[in-house]
This record gives sequence, structure tokens and C-alpha cells, in this order.
Amino acid sequence: MGDLSYPGPAGHVAAEARAAPLAGSAGTGLFGLYVAAFLVSLDRAVFAPLIPALSRDFHETVGAVGLAVSAYTLPYGLFQLGYGPLGDRAGKLTVIRWTFLIFAFGTGLCGLAMTLPMLDLLRAVTGACAAAIIPLALAYIGDVVPYERRQPTITNLMGATSSGNALSAAFGGVIGQFLSWRALFGLYGVCALLIAVALFRASATGHIAPKTAATPANRQYGELLRLRRARFLYILVGLEGAFVYAGFTYLGAYLSHRFALDYFTIGLILAGYGTGTLLTSLVVRHALRRFGEANLILIGGLLLATGFLVLLVLPWWSVYVAPMLWMGAGFALFHSTLQTRATELVPSLRGTSVALFAFSLFLGSGIGTAVLGWLITAYGYGPTIAVSGGGMLVVTMLARRVW
Repeated sequence: MGDLSYPGPAGHVAAEARAAPLAGSAGTGLFGLYVAAFLVSLDRAVFAPLIPALSRDFHETVGAVGLAVSAYTLPYGLFQLGYGPLGDRAGKLTVIRWTFLIFAFGTGLCGLAMTLPMLDLLRAVTGACAAAIIPLALAYIGDVVPYERRQPTITNLMGATSSGNALSAAFGGVIGQFLSWRALFGLYGVCALLIAVALFRASATGHIAPKTAATPANRQYGELLRLRRARFLYILVGLEGAFVYAGFTYLGAYLSHRFALDYFTIGLILAGYGTGTLLTSLVVRHALRRFGEANLILIGGLLLATGFLVLLVLPWWSVYVAPMLWMGAGFALFHSTLQTRATELVPSLRGTSVALFAFSLFLGSGIGTAVLGWLITAYGYGPTIAVSGGGMLVVTMLARRVW
């Protein structure tokens, strides 16, 4: 397999007890980034429980409203390509501050959209700005956290994003049921603006000086893509986005279609996914020690794949929380392992490497959302969810084979 094979983490993990604690400034910086990532995830995950309400208010099909997700995720992925090199050069926290400020205004304005195209445009702007937050936070972790402690730290970031996902689904369901999706976007915008102000006031002393100031972005990406293991990693995460992220987008509409549930109940069910990720983030360090990276890939991928497939055969909506929980746990194990590898492909190009990783994820998610929306319109929800589960099963087998 050549450089496709991934070295095992045993040596790194064994050294964990010897790792020095993070400096206070770095720890403070991480906390601020956790909060920002939390709010980005609140905004990004809001569509799943609200697609039926948006479809009704705009008098559009579920597939057409689903394109608003693509309008967010495609710029989210595309703009990674610029933010990675920019973060390596200008400073990761500096880039995060300005993009998060624009994100806050864009999110609030979504609540004022009068037409679906207007909402699509505003979601594209907020997606383009949100693109900087989580990838550059991951790159920052790569700068300040030793490898032997990095996957647990990355999983903590995933815990923050998963908390956002969980609360977004539940809170989105509450607002959709009792107020409106417009109120939800307005509230998110105000909260994000407060955090943006806090980011500008926070110290950036934990930032590591960039090492690639004189290197053109195309050469940075070229250096990464010459590595076969990097290309394979980016393909894997793109497929994960197409099957898992895109598949999850339509689960709220599926629950509404199959069981005629209200938005509040849909939100609570979907919150199980984020809750599963959050709870698993608390034990991932122990799981890594016991099973190793290769087995985390296998276990996590199988949990995701079987979760989708089980949804097709469960006869009662009340038991859907169980597969949501184990799918969230699978995501924590599978995705955090891929993310950790992305931070170590080329250490001097962490911002660029993680940006290309996120670009691949959300490019796959955006394309997958559009394709699955078409499948729903043409063939219904059952075949579409089966494609998500079966596709993720294939991705898991490919990943485990070379890890």
C-alpha cells in the first residue's frame, strides 16, 4: 500500500501520561473556539427539523428547500480552500474573528428572508463565513496540543459542535412548533454577535506563528495532494459527507412523512444524534487506548451504517432515539479519527491540510444533499436512506482496509 497505510497510534498514546499541560493562554483560546464552534453547529444543524415548516411557508417541495442546505454547505466547503492558507499566514484566530462577525449578521438576517432564493443567498454568505471556524480551530489544536493528546482534544471540540447539533435539533423543533423558524434565526444571530464581540476582546497570545508566509496557496495544496494517503483521506471524508451528513439532513422530513410528527418531537428525536456524539467524546481517550485508531474507524463506521438501515424497519417512532444515539457515537469515533490524521499529514501546513479536509467533507455533503433530495422526489424516502446506510458501509470497509 505504500504511503496509503497509516501508522498505528500506540507509541503516541503510550506517551500521553508524559505530555505537559496546555499553557493557560492556549487553553483560553481553545475555550473561545469551542463556543464559536458550538454556535456554528447550532446554525448549521437547524434545517433538519425545520425543512417541513420551510417547505410549507415558501410553498416549495422538500427537495427544493433541501437545496438551501446545499447553498450553505457548498460555500462552506469551497471557502475552506482560501481560509486554510490564510490562517497559516495571517493567524488563525484573526481570521476566525472577522469571519465570525459576518456570520453573526448573516444568520440574523436569514430570519428576514421573504423568498426561498433570498434565504439561499443569505445561507450561502453565512456558510462561506462559518467555513473558517471549525477547520482553523482544528489547526490551532494541531499547533498547541501534542499528538498523543490531540484526538481527545479534537473530540472535545466535536463535543462542542455536537452539543450545538443536539440543542439545535431540539430547540429548532420547539421554535418551529410554538413560534417560527424566523425567530430561531434571529435568536442565533444575536447570540453569535455577542460571541463575536467576545472573540475580538480575547487575547490571541496562544497563537502559533505561521510557517508558510512565503508559500503560494497552490503550492501548499500541491504538496499535500502529492501524498497518496492524503488523497485517500480526503476521498473518504468526502464520501462520509455525501452519505452521513446529507442523509441526516432529510431524517426530520422522513419522520414527518412517515409518522406525521410535530416539529418539537422531531427535534427531540434528532437531538439523540448530537447527544450520542457528546457522550462518546467523554470516553474516546479510553477507547483509543483500548482499541486503537483502526478499530475506532471500524466500530464507528458500522454504527453509522447500521443506524441508517435500522431506521427503515423500526415500526414505532418512539424507539428512534436508540439508533440516533448509536449513530452519534459512531460519528464521534469515525470522524474524530479522520480529523486527527488530517492535522498530522504535513505539520507545517496544518491550516491548509484541515481546510482541504473540511472542503472535501462539505463538498461531499452539498453534492449528496442535492442528489438525495432528487432521490426522495423520484423514489421516496426508503431507497434514499438505504443508499446512505449502504454507502457508509462501503466507506467503512475501504477505510478499515488501509488503516
